[in-house]
Amino acid sequence: MPHNFVVAEFMPRRSARWTSGYGILKATSLATRPFLALRISRTDIGFHNNSWNDGDFLFVISPQKPSGVNEGCYFTLGSSLDEGSKMLHVEPPLHPEGGTLYVHTFPKLLEDIEYERPASVAHLPHQLEESSYLTFCRAVLDDYDRMLQEKYTNEERSSGGSEPVGDEWDMWNTQQQTEGAPQKNGYVFEYLEPQSFDLSAVEPPSIYQDLLLYNQLTADYSWMGVTVAVNWAVKLRNFDRAHETRWSSLLLPDSSFSGNVPTFDGNIKEHALMLWSMKIPFDGDPPISSPSPDDWDSDDGPYIKLDLVPKSMSPVSAPSTRVIAFDLFGTILDRDGAINDAMRLLSPTHPDRHRLSELYLECELMRHRDNSDAPYTSIVRQALEDVCVFLEVPLSEVVLYKAVQAVLQPSLYADAEAAVGMLLYQGYALLGLLIPDARSFLPPPLPFGLNVDNEPAPLSNLFSQNHSIFSGLLERCRSACSTAEKSQVLVVTSSCYQVMEPASMAGFPTVLVRRPGDLGSGVNLRTSRPTLLIDSLQALPVKLQNTSLIHCPSPPQMQPYLGCTMPLRVRGMYQMTKLLGTGGSGYVTSAFHILTGTEVALKSGTALEDAPDMPCVVRYEAMVYSLLRGHPGIPSCKWSGLDRGSYFLTLEHLGANLEQLRRLSRGKLPWKTVVMLGVQMLNRVEFAHSRGIILRDIKPENFAMGIGEKSHFVYLLDFGLAKLYVNPSTGAHIPYREGRIPLGTMSYSSYNVHLGREQGRRDDLEALGNVLLYLLHGRLPWEDIYAPNKEAKLRRMAEMKAGSAAFRDLLTRSPAEFTTYFDHCRSLKFEEKPNYGLLRRLFSQIMEREGWTGNTRFDPLDGSSDKGTLVPQEYKLDVRFTGGDLTTLQVMIARFLWKRKILSGVKEPSC
Repeated sequence: MPHNFVVAEFMPRRSARWTSGYGILKATSLATRPFLALRISRTDIGFHNNSWNDGDFLFVISPQKPSGVNEGCYFTLGSSLDEGSKMLHVEPPLHPEGGTLYVHTFPKLLEDIEYERPASVAHLPHQLEESSYLTFCRAVLDDYDRMLQEKYTNEERSSGGSEPVGDEWDMWNTQQQTEGAPQKNGYVFEYLEPQSFDLSAVEPPSIYQDLLLYNQLTADYSWMGVTVAVNWAVKLRNFDRAHETRWSSLLLPDSSFSGNVPTFDGNIKEHALMLWSMKIPFDGDPPISSPSPDDWDSDDGPYIKLDLVPKSMSPVSAPSTRVIAFDLFGTILDRDGAINDAMRLLSPTHPDRHRLSELYLECELMRHRDNSDAPYTSIVRQALEDVCVFLEVPLSEVVLYKAVQAVLQPSLYADAEAAVGMLLYQGYALLGLLIPDARSFLPPPLPFGLNVDNEPAPLSNLFSQNHSIFSGLLERCRSACSTAEKSQVLVVTSSCYQVMEPASMAGFPTVLVRRPGDLGSGVNLRTSRPTLLIDSLQALPVKLQNTSLIHCPSPPQMQPYLGCTMPLRVRGMYQMTKLLGTGGSGYVTSAFHILTGTEVALKSGTALEDAPDMPCVVRYEAMVYSLLRGHPGIPSCKWSGLDRGSYFLTLEHLGANLEQLRRLSRGKLPWKTVVMLGVQMLNRVEFAHSRGIILRDIKPENFAMGIGEKSHFVYLLDFGLAKLYVNPSTGAHIPYREGRIPLGTMSYSSYNVHLGREQGRRDDLEALGNVLLYLLHGRLPWEDIYAPNKEAKLRRMAEMKAGSAAFRDLLTRSPAEFTTYFDHCRSLKFEEKPNYGLLRRLFSQIMEREGWTGNTRFDPLDGSSDKGTLVPQEYKLDVRFTGGDLTTLQVMIARFLWKRKILSGVKEPSC
């Protein structure tokens, strides 16, 4: 049947499957109503079926003529007895009670059957006459051609100057990445039984408003990073409610230095000399053999070969248990308690002892990775020294000796002896897994009846997995119980990584002891699940008597990483979880420490194939972090180094960046938030300048909020384009040069950068001003201009930034202090030191004028906008916020018309 009349209902939740989880959640709140439609196949309209989607089109039927942008795009529906030039004949008549129905030729709603193909579509017993059907199909193409011609030729397009936009001009914007599956192909509809729909009560086409709201919802919840950003915002809300966090003392300068350029001494000079000696990856020297900024900012990162994480394993069945093998550390011997005792000696007043224990384990593993042949006593001492450096506490030889002894002398858990005695009484054979480097430890006597092999395991087994233990474990068990099988040997541990994962891979059932405050037992590797989960060793005898098998809840679905189905592990320390961003020099992923679960950001890079003499960008950036270390607004670098040919940089885990913050606020940030952020951002930039560093790529993505108690703290990050502007040996400022290739993000860079001038401190500050204007207004006037090529667009952007009417209008719509800010930046000579105090006072003036001084609460998402935020409880679904019209529903289909040259002379629209 070429066509049919159907009753359909839009299904927002299923249509939104390609957005983030929050998008699907919010889609359920979109209430829709059934509507009457004409369903026609793609081929009859003029589209050839293809593999990605061969769904049909729905055309809305309503008792009202279409109006607004699609005025005139309709036919009336009547019987063969009716006459009229805009009438289609339907037999039998579709609306016998009287009144007129209109079928809209525009827009046409594409049915998405890639997700769920309808088994059968219930349709009404009506048909168009053949001539009417052909007339309608031709009219659809004609109306569609006309509507899109008008939209894409008459839309407001600007060149940024007085000349008209050419037909082939473009905006040259890079495509944004999205979360989830690729972009949707259409909408998912449910087809209702005809008798469930009262034809006499056909309503105006509310489906158009439903789809406009849905399109806005998917735009809000589909961009790359939305889930991370919303999660951060929710945690911020919860933390604020619990701690009543307030903003204060951010107007004070972060740093200052006398004279025009900073001086270097001590460790700072050492790091500066090392950085100065390195070749700068991107320095703007023409001609360049390295990729251009547009190339190295692409989505295609280098290939990195690392350890794949094992596939997720279900709990091993344990129908009956005869032998129990204990991982002594964490089940019998309290290693966590020993580390806690050592941390108490180092810092008796530190409020978060759990975090200190995590830090110690991270340092201990790192020290072992750096020097695997060192005695364990030396590793412990060095790790404790690293913790002291982090805490900035003085090193006392007496205290350090006591802390080393505390780590080496773990005590028995309070419930160990009683539990072992009860298990012996119940008839189980009990074994202890080998203690790594047993000679280094001074443990107390183990419980009676626990059979421990005198042969110690290598020290490396304290930090990594030892699969050989489990290859010979069954043979050991059979010396105690000759008929034991794998399913009858229960491995008890509190370490997910070192013991539970390899035991599960070897086919042994496992018990995970997750005591409150334990470090390793709470790490979710998403690879293996224990057969039994208990919160104390005393619970084991009881559980074994009551049940033979207990399954833990299923782990969460793992997200694919770079096309793979499994995450990767780096240097045996960090497990990647989610891709955060890509670039020509590497990837940025979230990760966690495999022993403690501490979250980090992991940046990776390799040498550029077409520039083999150029250093790896990530390695160069690690040197910049070394020079800037110690400041609270710079993320701490936990580790950097090589692993299997790739260079990695492990950074402190942060929250949403300022671009994500802007999107969370649905377009622009509250004015108070921009001022408060600006104070901190200026302080961070000044600190970098005080260490001799110019940043050369200031943009919202390079500033991020902290987490927890630092959620209101702004961090400066990403120093791949940074460079020293002072020679650390001579103290001389770098020379002024012209003819440089523009580096950085052009939307925010100073106009000097567009003109090929060497960048200095003045250019960082001008770029910072552009970023603040962007956060305040949501866009900059030169962002969406059209040009014949990228070079022409860069020239026009420079003209606009230098003082065009558009830029002056932007400043007019901003507080007067911004005019003073830019006047100061542009009055500076190349080598001249900016007056940071003057710029800081401009922010103080705004705060005093608005009454924001003092200990004022700082909420970066204060919800003052009518649009609300993307925090689900604060999201406002209102057609006023869609900013679109009916033609926006057709953008994705326009690509196919353009390719088929139906829209002759019309530029391909971007989705």
